[in-house]
Amino acid sequence: MSGVVLLRVDRVGGAGGHPRHLHPALDLKILHAGIPRDGRLSVTLVDGWLTKGGPQAWVAQALSGEPRVAVIKGETWCLPEAVECGRLLRQAGVMTIAIGQQVSHAMRSPVPQWREAFDLALAGEAEEELLGLLPRLLQDDTSTFRSYRQHFTQGHHFVVEAPDRLPRPAYSNAEQLAFAFPFPLPGRLLRRWAYVLSASGCPHRCRHCSTVVRKSSGERLRKRSPDKVVDEVAEHLASGAEAIAFEDDTFLVDRRHFLAICEELARRNIVAPWIANARPDELDTERVAAAAACGARLFKVGIETATPRLIELIGKARDGETWRRQTEDGLARLKRHGIASVGLFLVGLPSETAAEADATVRWAQVLAPDYVQVQIFRSYPDIPWWQDLAPELRDAEAAYHYGSLASTAAAIAPQALPLLQRDFYRRYYMRATFVAAHVRSCWRHYCAPAGIAAGLGRLGYIAQRAGT
Repeated sequence: MSGVVLLRVDRVGGAGGHPRHLHPALDLKILHAGIPRDGRLSVTLVDGWLTKGGPQAWVAQALSGEPRVAVIKGETWCLPEAVECGRLLRQAGVMTIAIGQQVSHAMRSPVPQWREAFDLALAGEAEEELLGLLPRLLQDDTSTFRSYRQHFTQGHHFVVEAPDRLPRPAYSNAEQLAFAFPFPLPGRLLRRWAYVLSASGCPHRCRHCSTVVRKSSGERLRKRSPDKVVDEVAEHLASGAEAIAFEDDTFLVDRRHFLAICEELARRNIVAPWIANARPDELDTERVAAAAACGARLFKVGIETATPRLIELIGKARDGETWRRQTEDGLARLKRHGIASVGLFLVGLPSETAAEADATVRWAQVLAPDYVQVQIFRSYPDIPWWQDLAPELRDAEAAYHYGSLASTAAAIAPQALPLLQRDFYRRYYMRATFVAAHVRSCWRHYCAPAGIAAGLGRLGYIAQRAGT
């Protein structure tokens, strides 16, 4: 065996029918671009999000490259599948390394057969560390095993310290099509997408946020040079991408960094469509205007709840009333500048009442984002409300919010939370005012066959969730 296989695992059967925004495994793509090849070394990427079939099929594809080492990326919703892939590859004599959200979960809560599946596990942002580690492992240097195992048992999370030195991932035409944003956007239909990370880390300390589900790791923001970010954007556009998704946990968090990227895009006359994540308190006049001027088409905005005391409880902001005003002002600015939004909401927050959940639905109708996404709040092992869970709800099978009814300390029965989620979707999407506004802004999308097919699938899901 003389190669490395990079494997991303998915949940067999999907996530309860929820519309999937398929996005690339950036860490695996970076490793794929950065592992040095020679005539004796092969590097294979197997993406279970794109290659259906399950552990047996993914492992068979992985073994076709005769790997010596397998890097297995799993998320919180596919722990059993990730463990099964690791176990099968180890049985075939392959050294297995676990990365991804699954590692953060396994550090704090037992996962059945974890030890049988993985030789090593690296939590957090593992790509920089692995680029140095993999060559040593391929040369049969096993002296580092003990220290890396101690990292796992001690809860160490790796972070990328020098993001400008990482290789840039590339996307094939098939990947650009597969990773398209799944919902219609105002303007022309965008079919080919590429993904860019401008910075890692998030300086905010929200108490409900977990490393188990974060895309990056650490509180310290580690920024790339704006010119290198724009270099990468230009490369993706030259390769055929029609739009860019910035993968930062929150793209606008550092004002100077964000505005410098916008200025560099403007200097090069790049006005490509792009989307990103944002917080309401970042959507001020200067940043929204700069975003609109350089191609912003949509922000996914973490709003969470209408209740000021809950905003303060989860540490989203010190002053919940100010947060409400910033949310209302920020979404209004996006509308004035022609930028769409997805409002991200939670039901079942700690101590939340049914009346407070109802108030959030009514506020969402007033805010009128282009879309809403409603999740049932889920406690993970590294946030304060984990201990409130019943022991049977702390196991791996109940570890993901799409696969469990569990909440934590809400003044609402867990069994009622899916009904609240369904009611939220029904009351938001089934309004005549929403339908009229959506058709008015996104009608071009439905003129294309691909847009019609995708749109019908999304509408079917919304209708299912709304109970109609």
